[in-house]
Amino acid sequence: MNFDVPAELTSYLETLGSFIECTILPLQRTDDNNRFFDHRQEYARTDWTQGGIPPKEWEGLIDQARVLADRAGFYRFALPQVYGGQEHPDTNLWMSVIRFHSAAHPGYGGGLGTDNDLRKEHSVVGNFPDILMMHHFGTPEQRASFIPQRLRGRFRVAVGLTQPDHGSGATFLSTRASPVGEGFEITGRKKWQMGAHHCTHLIIFARPSGRPGSARGITAFLVARETPGVRVSSFEWSSPMPTDHATVELEKVWVPASSVLGRVDHGLAIA
Repeated sequence: MNFDVPAELTSYLETLGSFIECTILPLQRTDDNNRFFDHRQEYARTDWTQGGIPPKEWEGLIDQARVLADRAGFYRFALPQVYGGQEHPDTNLWMSVIRFHSAAHPGYGGGLGTDNDLRKEHSVVGNFPDILMMHHFGTPEQRASFIPQRLRGRFRVAVGLTQPDHGSGATFLSTRASPVGEGFEITGRKKWQMGAHHCTHLIIFARPSGRPGSARGITAFLVARETPGVRVSSFEWSSPMPTDHATVELEKVWVPASSVLGRVDHGLAIA
């Protein structure tokens, strides 16, 4: 088995490294931004007055790095060309090497820096499970609306699969979605919803049909965070802090049929 890194990829890493050294690390070293990465990181990244969620200053810094990486042409590397990506034939190999390189590089912070933060799943070479989910399972209207907004930081999702009473047993979820008019009415609870403190939408997995324990019958819904009946009831503290792990309650939340992501009754296919 050949473990040699292709010359083209080695050259890309050198170009990426120059960008990080010249553009991203100076941002981290500006003012006192390094407090988010040195021995003060846990305290600095936590807004203790708001229940322990990340402060706006910290997330704003990450947004600045994202914008710089996008302008330089690195951020969208892994995406299809239609979204500005390179659609490289060996994308999986390249992304594996790039992420390992960033996580292990002593000069970049060893996986905890403005260029690549493993605790937050941030990287200047972006990882986009939500965009790929939308690309493969979304309707043309959903793709046209949400993917450009996501790349500009204006569409942010939190995934609601786990429940307080079922944990990882997704097929036994008790959140219901009852057909009402030209849509569905959702009632239930979700736990450990990462990013719920600043998301614009939730992807809620609920059951409009089928029996408990069956994968068939579960459907994924795109629910706007401000929809009446959606409430973040608590944030679960974690180690290390900050927390963005929310418990979300949904009480008779009505959504139109156009909010279904993927096929009705086959929502677990996208999870």
